[in-house]
Amino acid sequence: MKNIDFLKSRLIAHRGVHNSEIPENTLPAFYKCVDKNYIIELDIHILKDNTIVVYHDHNLSKLTGVSKVIETLSYPQLSKIKVKDKYTIPTLKQVIHIVNGKVPMLIEIKDMNNNSKFEEELVKILDNYKGEFAIQSMNPFVIDWFYKNRKDYVIGLIIFNDLNYNLVKKYTKKIDFLSVYKKQLPFTSKKLILGWTIRKMVEYEKYKSLCDNLICENIDIY
Repeated sequence: MKNIDFLKSRLIAHRGVHNSEIPENTLPAFYKCVDKNYIIELDIHILKDNTIVVYHDHNLSKLTGVSKVIETLSYPQLSKIKVKDKYTIPTLKQVIHIVNGKVPMLIEIKDMNNNSKFEEELVKILDNYKGEFAIQSMNPFVIDWFYKNRKDYVIGLIIFNDLNYNLVKKYTKKIDFLSVYKKQLPFTSKKLILGWTIRKMVEYEKYKSLCDNLICENIDIY
């Protein structure tokens, strides 16, 4: 029996603890999560040289000003591109080195190719990791792969729109939790439910009773 209670044990910090000085999904943002004892929510992509890195968008332009698709680069190429002209986009291995089991991680897989290479490279990193973590994705291929190959992993389906919503019944037996967009709450399910993304205290008060935990951005309640 999987223990998934860690997903509701404390605040979940969306892309780390970030602000105008510390960008999202960077090493300083994750250091702050560890300091505050928050669960870290982060996003991962796989590069063309199979390095797994932590960044949200497929295109780099939002945080770097460079309009390139992240998956088309190697890590040596990516490492020359800075977030806010200062921070290097971290690898997942670098983040894990910082976290080292001190707080749980909620890892969203941004898989574009559906060819299993991403998942195969990811489990090479996570199979021997001793800390608590969960995997989530909007992509049903990811859910299928982990259900077939890593049933011991904690797996969740992200619900954002009607397409995702219609997958819930089909995938209920394959998942351990649901991450549900706040505007679709309340959401009826026997699975553990996380609501996202909460950016104001008024939202926190509105949604906290509608699910098991909330993925929050720049909200400090503890």
